[in-house]
Amino acid sequence: MADNRPFRVIIGGGGIAGLALANALERANVEYILLEARDTISPQVGASIGIFPNGGRIIDQLGCFDQIERETSPLGLSYNRYQDGTLAYQRDGILLIQKRFNYPIMFLERETVLKIMYENLADKSKIKLGKRISQVDHNAKEVIVLCEDGTAVSGDLLVGCDGVHSKVRHELWRLAQAEELDAFDSKDQELMMAEYKCLYGISRRTDGIKESEVHVNFVKGHSTMIIGSKGKVFWFIFERLDKTYRTPDIPRYTKEDATDFGLKFVNQAITPRTTFGDIWNNATSYSLVPTEEAQLKRWTWGRMACVGDSVHKMTPNLGAGGNAAIESAAALANEMKTMVDNAGSKSKPSFEDLKRHLKNYQQIRDHRSAGTSIMANGLTRIQALQTLKDKLFAFWLIPALGDILIDGNCSMMMNAVKLDYLPVPERSYKGTMPFNPSQGMGKEESKLLRALKALPFLAITATAIYFMWGLALPPMIEQIGATMKSGIDSQIGQPGHLKTYQKFYGIDFIDSRVRGLAACFTTFQLVDVVSSWQSFTFLTDVGLLYAIMLMESARRANIATFAWFPLFWAYNMQFMGAGVLMPVYCFLHYIQAPIENFRARDMRLTDMAYTSSILPVVLAAYYVPNFAMMVSFLDPQTRHTWNWIWQPFAVWASIMQLVLKKTIIPNTVKNDRIENPYRDLPTIRFTIGSLCAVSAATWWYTLYSAPVSWSMLFIPNIAAGQSGHDSVRLFMQFDQICSMGASFLWLLYLYGDLRKAGMIYDSWISILAKGTVTVFALGPGTTLGLGWLYREKILATRWHKDALVPRKSR
Repeated sequence: MADNRPFRVIIGGGGIAGLALANALERANVEYILLEARDTISPQVGASIGIFPNGGRIIDQLGCFDQIERETSPLGLSYNRYQDGTLAYQRDGILLIQKRFNYPIMFLERETVLKIMYENLADKSKIKLGKRISQVDHNAKEVIVLCEDGTAVSGDLLVGCDGVHSKVRHELWRLAQAEELDAFDSKDQELMMAEYKCLYGISRRTDGIKESEVHVNFVKGHSTMIIGSKGKVFWFIFERLDKTYRTPDIPRYTKEDATDFGLKFVNQAITPRTTFGDIWNNATSYSLVPTEEAQLKRWTWGRMACVGDSVHKMTPNLGAGGNAAIESAAALANEMKTMVDNAGSKSKPSFEDLKRHLKNYQQIRDHRSAGTSIMANGLTRIQALQTLKDKLFAFWLIPALGDILIDGNCSMMMNAVKLDYLPVPERSYKGTMPFNPSQGMGKEESKLLRALKALPFLAITATAIYFMWGLALPPMIEQIGATMKSGIDSQIGQPGHLKTYQKFYGIDFIDSRVRGLAACFTTFQLVDVVSSWQSFTFLTDVGLLYAIMLMESARRANIATFAWFPLFWAYNMQFMGAGVLMPVYCFLHYIQAPIENFRARDMRLTDMAYTSSILPVVLAAYYVPNFAMMVSFLDPQTRHTWNWIWQPFAVWASIMQLVLKKTIIPNTVKNDRIENPYRDLPTIRFTIGSLCAVSAATWWYTLYSAPVSWSMLFIPNIAAGQSGHDSVRLFMQFDQICSMGASFLWLLYLYGDLRKAGMIYDSWISILAKGTVTVFALGPGTTLGLGWLYREKILATRWHKDALVPRKSR
């Protein structure tokens, strides 16, 4: 009989995972029957569920999303609070997630979702209620499920969707141990543990809790989460247990336990005006449960598999468990659809085919579900301030690092499983962070491999150290000492004898660092005509390079990376040489800025509070004093004064930017990242474009007016450059070669990322040819600026090749 019927899946459990799988199999035309132990498909036990974009997209494919969305209000602002209810900080990250995926985060009664998913089934006769599984028999040809009421059901695959206390999982272990001793590690049965318990419930509307708001109170040893919805309040109280319990010793709780636990917290402040007692008095249902945690090593054996909490159980603080179960159900449905279709209508899949597809199912879900569990379980401990690290993270790092948790959450969702055999919903195409199966959690580029690939940058630094520090610096130090001791006679521009300043700012910490540099610069300011012209164009280009570094520091994707600290880089480049440090900057930036960092449009976005000030600040702090110290119509002492003003330009720029941000320029990044992630593009184009024009004009003027050949200007004469003023020329020439060379290589590496991601299709020959022509025509600085602007345009307008977007948007 087993050979004559079509391939059949037996689903054990009619919860979220079970009904998601039933709907998915029905749409796949795969025969199934669902056995539910309860007498109702949608019991009210006080449970609620969050629907996130990863689960929402699958529900949308099944045709249930719109109805679920009508039943609730999408979540909006979240308020993180101290124990006394006062506000620690407010977040709108939920709105950002909605903008990125074009799916809201919704919270509603689990009962409602189950009812909608059940009603969505075309053939409800396949849902069998009151069928509690008692035993499973298994062989190579079929699996037979026995129920407590005497019912026997045969099929080809049994899927356990029966939760954390899964009977199917228990039977899977029992049968595997009897037939294949080494199939499971005995410790796998002891992985389920609980360190926290949770009282969850639903209350009527309560004053002080507004619709769509989320309130989280961080308290040592416990936490609360309150969610306002349509006419209801969903609530959770988490408390750490006296110890960590493992199966089979994890405690169970009665209704009396739940009531006693809730009464213990009636005086807990939720907001300054609302206590948990106010919510508790309006409660309509509640339950107390341990919050088990486990990521089992093996989910399938023979003709049996488990889905959802039975194999990847996580704490509910993140709201990710139900969505993870929906994804696992979809992943299994994909495998069953593929397997049945491959077998054809005249035959059933073989036992070996089934085992292979079940193995694929776990491989697809294992890594991401494990990562999701780590995030969820970690958040539980952060909110309960379990350790000093958790407390620092809760009250310092999360506020300081902006959307770090949101970015992690989105990374978890963007490569989510979908039903491959059903159309992708149109709305999922329209977010600012499209779903992408090749990016997100578990798909990150190896930082180690990027570091190995970027080693040529360190070779440039080594080259710079050898020529700049090893060959040029020793005689240059002697020349600086002589200049500081005896002064110098001007041979370029206005005549006169310059006596270098020993003090200028009156602060020894600053004066002691600048005086040597200022004395060094007198060589190409007043003596060496070759060095003077070379430095004129080089230092102009460095201003453009510095502006690009400031842009990168303002970028959301670069928060908490090395590129976030332009003051450090620019300040130290003055003392160590741009040729030495710029390659290190490029090396670290390349490692920390893979293309995956720009998976959302708002991650490319820069903070306009800083971006809009870059042009005036760089002109005032860098270009004006730089040109003033270089022009020949000013007297030597005045030019030397401007040199002293210019040297700590990075400090002045940082101060100016901070003052402008605090006084004049509004901070719009919070709104821009949601409403207008392209707002900074005109400012970026104007800023970098203007400085490109300055560099191009300087390049043309230098080539036209310099009294020596371009080869003498830019190609070092090593033999002649190891004494006197020639050592300064050698230093500056290698400074330019190494800093600009590293910058061009950096740009090529970033273009390589774009090519690999399918965002540009230019050949390397084309890229190099265009770059070479532009270098000769407009100069290295302009070429770098235009090349960086082109990358910015690509990041803002094109998507990764695997992003699920309309084809015309790629």
